[in-house]
Amino acid sequence: MKTIFLEEARRLVGLDEVEFQTFCKDGCERLVEAGTVIIPEGSRGTSFFVLDSGVVEIRKGGVKIAALDRPGTVFGEMCLFNEQVRVAEVAALEPARLIEIDIETFARQVLQNEPGAVKLMEWLGHIMAERLQREDAAMMSRIAASDEKAAALAEFFAPLKKQLMADWALKYHAIGKPGKLGIVSTKPAIDAAYLSVAYSPGVAEPCLKIRADVEKAYDYTGKSHLVGVVTNGTAVLGLGNIGAAAAKPVMEGKAVLFKTFADVDAFDIEVDERDPERFIDIVCALAPTFGGINLEDVCAPECFHVEEACQQRLDIPVFHDDQHGTAIVAGAALLNALDLVGKRIADIRVVFSGAGAAGFACAKFLLSLGARREQLILTDIDGVVFRGRGDNNYLDELAADTPHRTLAEAIEQAGVFIGVSAAGVLRPEMLMAMQDDPIVFAMANPVPEIDVGLARRTRNDVIMGTGRSDYPNQINNVIAFPYIFRGALDVQARAINEEMKLAAAGAIAALARQPITADAGFDAEGLGFSRDYLVPKPFDRRLLPEVASAVAEAAMRSGVARRALDSAAYRERLREQSGRGG
Repeated sequence: MKTIFLEEARRLVGLDEVEFQTFCKDGCERLVEAGTVIIPEGSRGTSFFVLDSGVVEIRKGGVKIAALDRPGTVFGEMCLFNEQVRVAEVAALEPARLIEIDIETFARQVLQNEPGAVKLMEWLGHIMAERLQREDAAMMSRIAASDEKAAALAEFFAPLKKQLMADWALKYHAIGKPGKLGIVSTKPAIDAAYLSVAYSPGVAEPCLKIRADVEKAYDYTGKSHLVGVVTNGTAVLGLGNIGAAAAKPVMEGKAVLFKTFADVDAFDIEVDERDPERFIDIVCALAPTFGGINLEDVCAPECFHVEEACQQRLDIPVFHDDQHGTAIVAGAALLNALDLVGKRIADIRVVFSGAGAAGFACAKFLLSLGARREQLILTDIDGVVFRGRGDNNYLDELAADTPHRTLAEAIEQAGVFIGVSAAGVLRPEMLMAMQDDPIVFAMANPVPEIDVGLARRTRNDVIMGTGRSDYPNQINNVIAFPYIFRGALDVQARAINEEMKLAAAGAIAALARQPITADAGFDAEGLGFSRDYLVPKPFDRRLLPEVASAVAEAAMRSGVARRALDSAAYRERLREQSGRGG
């Protein structure tokens, strides 16, 4: 049963011959006539299918969703992630040849961690996620074109997508070797000769050099390319204070992003300590290990003090990504959005929903970009942060001199809304009250402050960004922090200062304005600088040379770099590292 699809699957998934044969033997051929219902909607799924020839149609509630005619297309796999309940009907439009894979047999192999089954499960989950994202994007386009059927379908699709993705996320983290990180050696240690220098007695030599000059740690250890991702789990994503252990999947994910996008080695450290002073002591005690510290998911207001105190005590970069990464990317997106609608940052009124770490840092960074203090209004769960409210904390620095007391009052005739708070706080009537061409960055995760489809149905002139990868204009830290640390580490910076943050924002904004060529390394058909493309995609390979080199240059100019680099040569090296240099 070696069809073209299976051979392609073997190549893509990386199965060896034994794994491949194991998969093949569990499939059976099935021939169906035109009109045959292969999968009844709502039925219990016992198998998934591969289309070898013919055409099948996917229907939901009798409405056509898609037609599949490409040999090798997988369908029916979603029941693997939906408690085996079929979410749609599939019927043959013409005679078709299928390969049917039994789910129970396949699931048993996955649970037993058989390598071939684990690889295939990962691949099928990826296929399912991509398919959901494509369908979601297509529905958003139809909604924007006032397609009433699409709007009704979206109401059904959203909770289904959430359920499917939640189930796949759990499987993704559990199958095979649990978690997302492993450790590999960068030097051989396979025999006594190697061990004599990797460990005893030869390892004493670099130890003595570092004892004499601590800066030599950059030469003889991984310090020069290693970041510690440190949290106490007090403000995780949209989950809140879930504790250090529960934060570990997020921290592992952060380390994966460092490695994937900028080849920065990182590992996660979850610290079970709520007291900020003791937490600071722990972070500082860990510092000799790393070339930089990425603080993650530490709650406000403690996070401001923790970052500042650690940076004052240490001579390596300490960067709270929830503050500055968010601010840098949001700032870059805002500059580009304002340019598209012909407005100046100094003239626009910006209203924030959420005045914690991200909201406060975004507001302060906009001041560095040229916004005026009197044009910024922060709101939180208690309403507008106004002068005299009596917060008596960090909020007093940006408290507004305004009569407004609620988000609804503050947003009237505002030009920009920046949300880092909670789902649904921006109601349609509030959006209607904003200026022409309103800019809405609804960055709450996983559910934005206003649903993208609802926002577009409310106003067709809205420029919309979210924190999600499945909608246009993902305002996400991943297009900033890996490259900021890459540049900072490569010049052995003592800190990440405001000049470096501004350089990163400028480089990100400028890259979005460039034509997307093959150098970007992703499919960008029909995409270019526009309302739906304000910042580069996370997989744009040009981010590494553009952002990291800009940060490194800013570090050298501002005097925090230990090491000087030739900027042109460094940029070219990063181009080659990103896979596009020649």
